[in-house]
Amino acid sequence: MNRIFIHATATCCLLFSIVFSTSGIAQEEKSPDAKSDQTPPKLAVLKLDDVVVGGKERIVSERWQRAADFLEGKKIKSSMGVIGYSLLEDNPAYFKWITDRAKRGYIEFWNHGFHRRIAEEEFGEFEGNHDEQEQLRALRRTDSLAKEKLGLHLSVWGPHWSGTNEHTDRALAQMPQILMTFGYPPAVEHYQGFVFRNTINIEYPTHNPDFEAFKKSYEERKNRFDYFYMQGHPDSWDETRWENFVKIIEFLETENVQFITPSEILEELASRKDSGVKTEADKP
Repeated sequence: MNRIFIHATATCCLLFSIVFSTSGIAQEEKSPDAKSDQTPPKLAVLKLDDVVVGGKERIVSERWQRAADFLEGKKIKSSMGVIGYSLLEDNPAYFKWITDRAKRGYIEFWNHGFHRRIAEEEFGEFEGNHDEQEQLRALRRTDSLAKEKLGLHLSVWGPHWSGTNEHTDRALAQMPQILMTFGYPPAVEHYQGFVFRNTINIEYPTHNPDFEAFKKSYEERKNRFDYFYMQGHPDSWDETRWENFVKIIEFLETENVQFITPSEILEELASRKDSGVKTEADKP
């Protein structure tokens, strides 16, 4: 029994010791002519933005509920970005909505910034004149609220309705718990996590899923990527937009695409011998 316990403990420690280095993971587009005896499935991460309180019951909106039910019902893994301000007010029903889904394992929640931006604001919280300390406070507030209210450790980040500026790289470097970001910053010098840059759009324009536009882009790019993410905004999807999203998912299922969570893409990349990802044992 002791031998089994020691082996299990060692295995868990190994899994949690992975450290991801942006500079070590190449995301260059592969040659369309690359061949292999057995083609592995392409890996896709669904990046769904802007989880906040909504609906008559003040849990989430009907559109968010529809998206979660659909994906979990089909056992499709996805990720959903929580905007930190929505965690400020105690709301046990909303918190339970998130934690129940996190426990089931099909949805991973991530740090989508803190501020509730309005149209009159010229810049988002990670761009414009927002300095390093302001950005760091936003990152930390959402991180700490998720731990306090949800009991969740958010290891992935992406900005809400915002680009980034020269200060974002340094702010992220002070958040070692953030192992991956979606697409930002455009260039990094200090942040040591993985910046996930491979993406194929599903919304044309933003907030509007378009199956035909997606399919055209996918066909043009599918041989360039082994893995990619797709961004969507479920709370903006009316019936027509929803139908297009469903078509996209069903199409990708016929393409043998494997949907995984952000943490699982990190594990996959770390397992690749040529990825350059370092483990704790590799650190100087």
